[in-house]
Amino acid sequence: MTLPEPPRLDTGATGAGLGRRFAARLLDVLLVFLPVSLLLAIAGLPPPTFGLGGTEAWTHSAVTALLWTGFYVMFEGTGGATPGKRLLRLQVVRDDGHDVGIAAALVRNVWLLFGLVPWIGGLLQLAAVIVIAVTIATDGQHRGRHDRLAGTMVTS
Repeated sequence: MTLPEPPRLDTGATGAGLGRRFAARLLDVLLVFLPVSLLLAIAGLPPPTFGLGGTEAWTHSAVTALLWTGFYVMFEGTGGATPGKRLLRLQVVRDDGHDVGIAAALVRNVWLLFGLVPWIGGLLQLAAVIVIAVTIATDGQHRGRHDRLAGTMVTS
């Protein structure tokens, strides 16, 4: 199955709203995170506790944080869209409409690495999600705090 190409930024492009972006993330979870979690469970890692458990639970959170960060940086940095975004015809672009690139994709997704912080990493990630959601919902261009920091936007 070939995924549709996401749209390229044009003069009439608008930022994608919170609902479509949330749906794209949910699709990424269903397409990627659930299978990866199953593989981690088969490998013997305990279930995730979002950095709030002991050493083994933190190990799972750290592996998950690294995998998610790599996933988003690779797909957004090299192709402008994760599988979920691509299915919903969304694309991450730089402010000038050009491809994001690895560096901007890393800045945009660095908050996913908060899971590397033992015990409070999950709380930091939750705080980041709230800030990002509020800023997407209240910004006139639907740009989250992470988009502003990276000089990016998600177009539809």
